[in-house]
Amino acid sequence: MALPFIFILTIVASFIQRVSGFGFGIFVMMFFPFFLPSYGESVMLSGLLAGSTALMIAVRNWQYIRWNLMGRVVLFNVAASYMATEYMTSLGNDTMKQCLGVVLILISLYFFFGEGKMGRIFKSKLAQVTVGSVSGVMGGMFAMPGPPLVLYCISAIKDKREYVTTLQAFSVVINLCYTIIRFKAGFYSEDTWLWWLVGLSGAVIGSSVGARCFECISSCTLKYIVYLMMIVSGVMAIV
Repeated sequence: MALPFIFILTIVASFIQRVSGFGFGIFVMMFFPFFLPSYGESVMLSGLLAGSTALMIAVRNWQYIRWNLMGRVVLFNVAASYMATEYMTSLGNDTMKQCLGVVLILISLYFFFGEGKMGRIFKSKLAQVTVGSVSGVMGGMFAMPGPPLVLYCISAIKDKREYVTTLQAFSVVINLCYTIIRFKAGFYSEDTWLWWLVGLSGAVIGSSVGARCFECISSCTLKYIVYLMMIVSGVMAIV
């Protein structure tokens, strides 16, 4: 029953990821918790597919990755994610869905009104620790590590291709770590790997189409559409 939805949602999410550099987890987590058996399985599947999609993009454009920006951020991201995942196991599905709703609304409002206005504070070593930690908490609990990483990369990288590809490298590394953490926490079922394979086929399609549109589509317009959907989905999750 869930397979067609996973396939379609992954096509759209991977398209968004390829064009704007982030947004896979934000998009699919608006829907996965409402038709998958548990919130934990939703987070697990989102991370698996986000990492797989990012890997496709990063491998094709590996020469643009800024590896020197990643070390400290990744370290604190994974540490914070582990603690957030451990805490999440004590919360129920309904509580996590409501928390997810609040986070979706706050992220969308910030990007509507504040994106690009705080980039200068993300350049220090302390900022890297903060970005990594906040991103890890959001990634561990909501499968949405992207927004803090976006702000960090925007402040540090000016080239469009380097920005997008470095974000994908971040996603590959941290989602691999997330998968190990979530596997140990039991956030999977015997269907998880089937869902991943179905979603992976959708990711191939979505990222391929997105690559063709990368040069001509307005990523700004696309992001605003996603943010509006986030607000609606957030309200639905809370209610």
